[in-house]
This record gives sequence, C-alpha cells and structure tokens, in this order.
Amino acid sequence: MKKIYFLLIVLFCSSYVVNGQTYLTEDFSADQMPPTSWTIDGYNNQWSTSGSDEAGGIPPEAKFTWTNGSGVSRLISPEVDLTGVSDVNISFNHFLDNYSSGPKIGVATRSGGGDWHIVWEVNTTSNIGPEERIIAVTNDDVGQSDFQFCIYLDGNFYNLDYWYIDDIELYTPYPLDAKLSAITTPWYLQGVGEVTGAVKNRGINDITSLAVSWSVDSGDTATTVFEGLSLATGGSYNFTCEDLFDFPVGDHMLDVWISGVNDGIDDDTDNNLLMKTIHVASYAEDRVPLFEEFTSSTCGPCTTFNSSFVPWSDDHAEEITLVKYQMSWPAPGDPYYTEEGGVRRVYYGVSFVPDLYGNGAQVGTNLGAVNAFFNEAVQLPGFASAVGSHTFNGTEITTTVNLAPFANYTNFRLYVVVFEYMTTGNVGNNGETEFQHVMMKMIPDAEGTTLNLSDREPYSFTQTVDLAGTNVEEWDDLGVAFIFQDYGSKEVFQSGYSLEDAVYNTDASLSYLFVDGSSVPGFDPTVYDYYVELPEGSTEIPDVLAIAADEDATVVVVPATELRDNTTTIDVFAEDHLTHARYTVTFTVATGIGDVSDDLIKIYPNPTTGLLNIRSDKTAQATVYATSGNIVGEYQILGTRHLDLSYLPNGIYFIRIKTEDQVTTKKISLTK
Repeated sequence: MKKIYFLLIVLFCSSYVVNGQTYLTEDFSADQMPPTSWTIDGYNNQWSTSGSDEAGGIPPEAKFTWTNGSGVSRLISPEVDLTGVSDVNISFNHFLDNYSSGPKIGVATRSGGGDWHIVWEVNTTSNIGPEERIIAVTNDDVGQSDFQFCIYLDGNFYNLDYWYIDDIELYTPYPLDAKLSAITTPWYLQGVGEVTGAVKNRGINDITSLAVSWSVDSGDTATTVFEGLSLATGGSYNFTCEDLFDFPVGDHMLDVWISGVNDGIDDDTDNNLLMKTIHVASYAEDRVPLFEEFTSSTCGPCTTFNSSFVPWSDDHAEEITLVKYQMSWPAPGDPYYTEEGGVRRVYYGVSFVPDLYGNGAQVGTNLGAVNAFFNEAVQLPGFASAVGSHTFNGTEITTTVNLAPFANYTNFRLYVVVFEYMTTGNVGNNGETEFQHVMMKMIPDAEGTTLNLSDREPYSFTQTVDLAGTNVEEWDDLGVAFIFQDYGSKEVFQSGYSLEDAVYNTDASLSYLFVDGSSVPGFDPTVYDYYVELPEGSTEIPDVLAIAADEDATVVVVPATELRDNTTTIDVFAEDHLTHARYTVTFTVATGIGDVSDDLIKIYPNPTTGLLNIRSDKTAQATVYATSGNIVGEYQILGTRHLDLSYLPNGIYFIRIKTEDQVTTKKISLTK
C-alpha cells in the first residue's frame, strides 16, 4: 500500500525558502473520490479511483471517464496557506487516453474562492503520456493564505476515453533540482545495449549541464557529461550515455544516478538514483507481431476500418498473429460477445470499438498507424520461441504449446485462443457480412496461465476443453493462437499459431562442434562434456561453433565469460522446443609438462607411468576425463592420495579437482 501524505504547512517567514518545502501531496491511496478535503465541480460521477497504473504511478489512481456531454469538470484541492511564498510548483503523473480531439485539459489556480487562473492547458488531439507534468506557478494567487488549484477538463467529454492522474504534489522548488525520472534501457536485451533515461528539472534554475553515471552489479562506474543544455522548470531531457551496457547472459542490477548538475551538485539528491533489473537474453529470434482487435457487428466505424484492415491482414497472414474479440456494444451488441472477450477488454481498458492493440499496446485504427507499428514490430527480437499443436475429438480440442525461454521471466502469462477463421452468423447492423479470426474460447480461460520461467529451461502446456456451447459455426474452420505476454507491462514477447495434428522432431543432438574453427577431438553427439587445452599464455576466449543434426533445431551458445570461468555452454532445443540437450566445453591453459602445483593442490608426477599423487589441503572431488569427455575415474581427496591409473591406455587425460571454493583442471600425460 502506498503511504498517504497530506500536509498543510504554514510558513512563518516572508523570505524565500532555500530548502524545498512540500505543502500537499495526494496519491489516492485512500481509494476514495474525491479525496478528503478535495471537491469536484461538474460531472462528479465521471470521477473515480481505479486499480490501474496508467499514469505511471502505483495503484490506485484517479480516473475521469468519458460521457455524452460537454462542459467543464474540475478536481479541486483544499485551501493551502502559502503566506510569504513566491514560487510553487504543481506536479502530477497523468495519461490521457484520447478518442477524437477530446476536451482541453489543464491546471488552474485561485485564491479567496475567486476566479480561476490558467497556469497550464493543452488541446488534446491524441494520447498524452504517461508522463510527469511539472508546472511552475508565480501568479498573484501564490503567497495567499487560501491558495487552491484544480485539475480540469473543458470541452466535449465524448471525444476522450479516460484521463488517469496520480501523485499530485504542491511544493516550493529547490533552486537547483534535477530528478532522474526514468531508466529507459529495455528490461530485456541481448548483447550490447545503450544506457538511456530521462531527467526532469524540478527546480527553479535552468539546467545547463548534467553528469549521468551508471554501474552494473556494484561494479565500475561509467560517467557521461551532457553540456549545452537549456532545461527550464518542468522540462525533460532524454539522455543516452556514451559507454555501452555489455554484460554476460543473466540478470544484472543497473544503477543510474545524476552525479552532477551545472558543474556541481543539485540541492536535492534524494531523487537522483534509480535501479533497474536488466535481463540479458541468451538467444534471440524473430518476434511475430500480434494484432488484437476489439470490434462489433453493430459498430459503424468498425466497417470502415475492417474494409482496409482485413485485406491488409490477408496480405500479411504469414507474418502476423491475429485475434478478434466481438464486443457487446454499441447496442444491441455483437451476438458472439463472450465474457472471456470482456475480460480481455478490461485488461486493456478498451472503451470503444474498433480498438486495435499490437503486441499489447494501442495502435491507431488506420492503415498508416498499422503499417508504422508493423514495420517497427518486425524488427524487435524475440527472447522466447514456441510451437503449438492441437487435435480434435468431436467437440473437444486438445492443445499443446511448448515454449523455450531465452531469459528469466516472472509473472508472464500464456494465453491460448481458439478462433474461427470466418463467421457469418453474427451479422449485425453495420453492413459487414463476414468476420475473420473471431475468438471462440480461451484456454483455460481469459486469465491465461501464469508462468515463471528460467533461461533455457523449456516449458510445456497441454489442456483439453469441450467447445460445445460456444459460437463455433464450422468445426473444420478453427485455428489456435498462442500469446506469451508480460502481464504487468502488457508487452507481448512472442505469438504464433498452433498447427493441427502437428508432429515435431525430437532430435536435440549436435552433428559438429568446433573450437576456433577446428573440430573438437573425439567429438561424439552422445557425449555432452568436453575439455579443450589452449596454448600456454592464451588469454582470449575461444569461439565455439555448434551445428545441430536437425536443421529445425535451435542452438544456443553461451560463451565463457573469462578463462577463469572457463566453460562455454551449448543448449540444443529440438524442433518440438521441449526436447533439450546441453553440451559443455571447458577450457584449460597449458602450463608446460612437469609437476603442476598451486597453493592448495599438487599433482605429480606428470607425465606419469600410472601412479599419480594428488595432495589437497581441503576435501576435494577428483574426476578423470578422457579426451572424448567420458569420465574414466572419480576419487575423493583429503591430504595425499595415490591414484593408480595404470588400467588406462596411454594417452592424454584431464583431471578436474573441485573443492568448496576452487576448481582446477589439469592435463595429464600417461606413458607406461
């Protein structure tokens, strides 16, 4: 639960307050509308609290809902005593969900209950935000003992969908105050990426220069200085740091902070630091763009949009995944509306039709917007891969989806959607006679299946449901789509279609394994662990190339990060995405023939005629490998142990000695 702050502070001095002072904050944590001591003027019923986070804060938040009417509606603050104050800022987070050139939105102030004085206003022609808006107020209402402000809408309320507002604050700004408002580096990436973010000026003075620093996992610090800025109060600056994020596969904590402002330190350092977990993926493939359309056979504008979107979808059928949900309005609503479609509508906050979502984000219902989204979406990497199959038994359908994740995923959802390619039985009054990709059933339901997945650990979903009683018209005209989605952000990371009666290959073996262009000696597809000695003095991590026996299999190579962490991992996923094999190549660096020793472990003599002495100061596990990777002996070591290897043929072997805090691998030459 968010903390509730509500401060009315009287200033007893007439001079400027150097330190910032907060007079009022409201984050709607009490979940009541209007909040205590606030009032609403006009269209009271359109204001509510919502469990959403569309404005960018923490739920709940304030929400204004469209209605068929025009006028002015104000959410009005309580009176605040600003005696002696000359400068205040009003800040809030907001997101305007526009419909069609909606009402003006703004902020106004007054004192003594008099006339309102506008301090910020915009005409709405498209969505705005989510963003933090900071407004500097210096008019005659400031300094009064009965200062008030309002957040308002003015115009035709039918032409917007919703306005979400959160984290309202009235405060005296510091002279110099830069706020790190966001880290925009993607949560998921592969390989090298840029460290990006946004800075907001919450102070009075302009910001002319910034120093932004960052580190990963509390490691080395990288700093970029941005000169020549002119950032006024409320202004925002989007930055890209010079040094690149380049870290191994896995999860990393990225810390970003403002380390300098105007060649010094700003007056409020509490808002200078943000942290973000970055998931570095082990592999990437193409991400299939998902389109979800909310529509109805009783919607006139749906006819206009579908007359162009349907041919476009047909032309791109091999490149996209498409699902349509028929809605229950305009009255009397589409006959094929279902409660599961309603759940999906609520999830996205859909309030009008047609409404289109691409990979979980709203897309304009015109071909210009559709093409712009598609052209960008096909460039996005997919950090998961999936295949599906389904079979019918009368009215029952059994669906299986196998998913190979290439990163760690928490609170994701798998949605499985049964749809009919074309329906004609739900004709309404909008002139459409055919409807494509109409959702019939979601498996197991519209809430999907919650997934917490680990990198390169495959997952399989199988379920049987009876479609009797649904709106299915032709049983041989059904398809199945699957959606892999981040439930919180709504971003869709992968989608696709299931194939009826599909049988996928289960071969997850390698046919070739190369290190720096040379085949690994003794390679055998049924042997999974290999040891390769590098020349003395080697410092570069070798390049490993692995080729699968089945061309439809997926090979993921995760290189060693350094020679001390010296194992490269090769994961092979069969075409079915469920059968999985893992190969490893462990590297050692030659130290010359002769006795090998370090502080804790001694191995001698080397070469040996069969008797090998091992001395360890700690309990250790010794494993002897042939060059093929096969284990030929395992021993427990404490103190000195004599190993008799005379039963082995002459040749080169590797011995791996593992203690609780050290792993040592050495090459042994056996010459009897």
